[in-house]
Amino acid sequence: MRSFFTFVLVCLVACNASAQDDLPAYGQAELEDFLDIPEVTRPVLSPNGRYLAFMVHTDHAENGDVLVIRDLDSPDNSNVSQTGFGRLPIINIGWASDDRVLVTLLRRGLVRVRGVPVDVPSIRTVSYDRRDMSSPTVLFEEERRVFDNLYNAYGNELVNILPDDPEHILMAAYRGDSLDLWRVNTETGTADVIEDGNSHTRQWYTNGDGVAVMRVDVNYRGRRVEVFTRQPGERRWRRTAQFRTNELSDRASEFAWGGISDQPGQIYVFSRRDGSDRRGIYLYDLAEGTYVQTMAEHDRVDISHIMVNPQNGAYLGYAFTDDRFEVEITDPDLRRHYRGLRNFFGDDVSVLPASFAGERMILYVTGPREAGVYYLYDRASGSVDPLMTLRPRLPPDVLHDVEIVRYQASDGVPLTAYLTIPRRGMGPDTPLILLPHGGPERRDDYGFDFIAQYYASRGYAVLQPNFRGSSGYGSDFAESGYGRWGERMQLDLDDAVQVMIDQRRVAFDRICIAGFSYGGYAALMGGATRPDLYQCVFAGAAVTDLLGFVDYWQRNNENAYAYWTTAIGNPRTDRDRMYWASPIHLADRMTMPVLLAHGTDDSVVPFDHTERMAEALAEVGGDYFFQTYSDAGHSFEEDGNWRLLLTQTTAMFDRVIGPDRGQYDSIFLEDWPGPMDEAAEEP
Repeated sequence: MRSFFTFVLVCLVACNASAQDDLPAYGQAELEDFLDIPEVTRPVLSPNGRYLAFMVHTDHAENGDVLVIRDLDSPDNSNVSQTGFGRLPIINIGWASDDRVLVTLLRRGLVRVRGVPVDVPSIRTVSYDRRDMSSPTVLFEEERRVFDNLYNAYGNELVNILPDDPEHILMAAYRGDSLDLWRVNTETGTADVIEDGNSHTRQWYTNGDGVAVMRVDVNYRGRRVEVFTRQPGERRWRRTAQFRTNELSDRASEFAWGGISDQPGQIYVFSRRDGSDRRGIYLYDLAEGTYVQTMAEHDRVDISHIMVNPQNGAYLGYAFTDDRFEVEITDPDLRRHYRGLRNFFGDDVSVLPASFAGERMILYVTGPREAGVYYLYDRASGSVDPLMTLRPRLPPDVLHDVEIVRYQASDGVPLTAYLTIPRRGMGPDTPLILLPHGGPERRDDYGFDFIAQYYASRGYAVLQPNFRGSSGYGSDFAESGYGRWGERMQLDLDDAVQVMIDQRRVAFDRICIAGFSYGGYAALMGGATRPDLYQCVFAGAAVTDLLGFVDYWQRNNENAYAYWTTAIGNPRTDRDRMYWASPIHLADRMTMPVLLAHGTDDSVVPFDHTERMAEALAEVGGDYFFQTYSDAGHSFEEDGNWRLLLTQTTAMFDRVIGPDRGQYDSIFLEDWPGPMDEAAEEP
């Protein structure tokens, strides 16, 4: 068994080396290469930076998920400890101290629902001594008010590791329906409440001494978030901010925790200060309830990340995504190191300092032609060592360049898109796939996108615009899409394609539109409103009936309903517009092949949206195919689902705008790929 574990460790540390003999040739990556993703957790450093912990999943029945801990100070990294967890999946790994590792596991257990014990999957946190991992401690196990509580089945958040108290940590856990703050002994698992929350409390934040200084409450009926703060030593909470939010959006919060600071009684916060359009980072005084200093703002986009020294709260820098992900380091010494790292890795990748501990840093490096690699950087020695790659069968040579495209919409608004370029380059005979993102309050950026890269590997250019309604560019830009589904938001997509045609970079008669969720809605609307522009459509988990979609959320979640009536429209006042912006009422306009896909267990966009779309296409004699994914949710979670999705979409593209165009009388009937049977999938 030791040799097996050693092999696992070497595979991860050597990054791509273990698979070199099997790597695809230049430009010849296949579908399985894109789907081959090692099951690992991100590597994490102990507080002093000496120890590194991570998980790797094996198919070995006895060991399952394996926790690996390396002593980075040992010669040749020879000091390694590891333990297997059998059939208990590891969800996350963290450090409570330099000697205690916290492992979050998924297991079945009894919880009480209205006093009745029910056996359900539960997430539990287990503490291990890295020096002897044979005696784990289950946190809260003796605190039955917590351990048996259904509200805690989804796990408990670590709030503070209390660096000056190595035996204890602070965690948030429900007692009844109240989310309280607990002081937990990592050696015994016992816990005591140190701060009372209430039924609306959702998050706790503390200063460097472990004193609660910020609490977030959410009233779901009113879709209202309330942020309470207080200075250390006070008992009374002050309501600092109140705003509405949307759990289905990537839009940055109006006021959110950034981190502890090195100034007593002050914290860093993300905020849209004084009603600003974009989110910045500010130093906030808890006693006065005022902003003290602006730490970071950007004139085009939201600030997305803050870097703070976890030991003393010193401000180190921030990050944002404009055209690409950018990091700005303000600490002079760290900035010198980071500039050297940027020169080392080159300009075509983003380098994110994922964590700092002692003299070591973990870096996450990714870009269009880098699918994602974790590196360990030692500031003392200047060494950079690979830890693990997220897609080992996709080396840079088989991936494709991405170009940042700036264009003007037909009404003059400047927009940005990303163009993934096939190996043969661009030209007037290049087939194009327009791939709008979901959300719609999401965004694309300059980086690795496995769907776009896969289609490019098949010879297609892929265009991904950040249309109005996308997040990341400030609240005004996101809200400029409100009430404009199927209208201005749709025109932004068409305008991006027209720019490509006008520049003779793509073939005007070899263009398809594809997407998931909102992107699937936009694909169907593209087919309905511009049958002259798009030769085929793919829609995965798409909204097809705006009135029905809003009604669904009214019946199931008032928070989401309030958001969607704002973003899409109010059925009482906007019924006609919403009706005619719904693809199910426009099936007769879709004269091109339409491929539909949906999971039966989708809780975001109900399965019947695509069922009814298929019925509408059938009624008008449309050329379509509907693939059902049994037990799949909104994201088509399993590799097998993605294998079929990418196989079928590529088959349609090949037959309509690709190398096989003109060779099929019926796109979906002749040799159409279907789900592989179980025998065919077995090795």
